[in-house]
Amino acid sequence: MDLTQIITDFIVTGGFVSLFLITERKTAASLKNMQTIFDTLKKQHDDLLVRYDRETDKVGKLYTEIDELHNKLDAANTEAATGKLKRCDRINCTHRVPPMIDEWNLDLMSDNQIEGVYDESDGKN
Repeated sequence: MDLTQIITDFIVTGGFVSLFLITERKTAASLKNMQTIFDTLKKQHDDLLVRYDRETDKVGKLYTEIDELHNKLDAANTEAATGKLKRCDRINCTHRVPPMIDEWNLDLMSDNQIEGVYDESDGKN
């Protein structure tokens, strides 16, 4: 073996080894880069899940509040409508009784008061 053949063999075998090592380093770097990207995306995913849960709870509380406000509004509208029905339309009347007397009012009024309110003959109603 002469010197040129040894140098040629060294260069050829070293070239293959270095080519293999370079390819392996690129693959390792690529895998490391992919792992970093995966970790970043996983963290973003977890953060979004936490945010989604928080926002879902907030929306649920708002719907509960809306239901409560609807119930209050319904009660207020019912009370207003009942007040309009029970409003007395007589002016300058000493016996102001709503035109629609419910059972509660009848229990509180005596028979004389009820007769006096609806007695049109006295001219004071």
